[in-house]
Amino acid sequence: MLVGVFLGLLFVTPFVVTYVLFIRWCDRFEPEPWWLILLAFMWGALFATLGGGLSSGIVQSIVESLTGAGGDDMEAFGATVLAPVFEEGFKGLGVAIIAAISALGLKELDGPLDGAIYGGVVGLGFTLTEDILYVANQYAREGLGGFVVLLFLRTVLLGLSHCTFTAMTGLGFGIAAESRNWTVKIFAPLLGYCGAMMLHAMHNGLPTFFGEEGLVLMVLISWVIDVLYFVILGVLVMRDRATIIRELSTEMGGLLHPRELQLVTTYFTIGLRNWSVLMSKGWAAFSQRRKKQLALVELAFIKNRRRRGEAGRDLDLKEAKLRQQIWTANRAGIWIGS
Repeated sequence: MLVGVFLGLLFVTPFVVTYVLFIRWCDRFEPEPWWLILLAFMWGALFATLGGGLSSGIVQSIVESLTGAGGDDMEAFGATVLAPVFEEGFKGLGVAIIAAISALGLKELDGPLDGAIYGGVVGLGFTLTEDILYVANQYAREGLGGFVVLLFLRTVLLGLSHCTFTAMTGLGFGIAAESRNWTVKIFAPLLGYCGAMMLHAMHNGLPTFFGEEGLVLMVLISWVIDVLYFVILGVLVMRDRATIIRELSTEMGGLLHPRELQLVTTYFTIGLRNWSVLMSKGWAAFSQRRKKQLALVELAFIKNRRRRGEAGRDLDLKEAKLRQQIWTANRAGIWIGS
């Protein structure tokens, strides 16, 4: 078993880490902080895996003792009912904690894109631990051949499944964070959680009840869901870009040059230019340029929060600090228009 766990760590981890890096890369304009991404991932890998697995197992044992049921029927009940409820519940709890901390002042989960990112990362943390355990167990039972087959099925073909499940919950919390309507704030996360449970139940139910044909159908449906997830991320990123353009357009000629706004709102060019500065001028020049870029973007979202009706001393202080940071960068000759 130890050999299987080692092989699982060795081969599962690169795939899952790549998925995390790509998802964060998709958040082009206001990337979430690495420390919070890491905490979300660790929640999924440790607390959600342990809590979801234990809770599901305990409830299944209770139901078995009360009903006398067992065997395949109880396994199917656990896979299609208990696992979706408890695993998505514990994964969703991680997103809920991030949303609560954000609402209290952190302000990192403040829209649908942020929620979909954090939910996806929590799901990938869960994937890491679960896939390692599954492929290690398969190695113990069937050797290297079984290990490779299951690794390919779970981590390659279906590696984004838990990511997309919990992204539904995260999307709900993101919509709630942005809305000023209390009905939306209450029901959006609940609907997101229900969506996550439904996707999870489908994922487990098709192969459980329909065998190999169900497995093939589940894989195909999962791919469609994966594509839809990235389409949603793309649409939300375009929405962020429109917000930045709208809010910073009134700052042109003052805080920034039109060429800087044009470059800050490009999807790929700004990253390539920043990388070029890093390679040619070093970390200090890159860091100053990047800080100004992120300050401009954050200022745009502060102004957008005001447009949505938010107010208060904390918001005023944050905006003043960002403006001062940008002015200081301008006086230092930091130019991001090229």
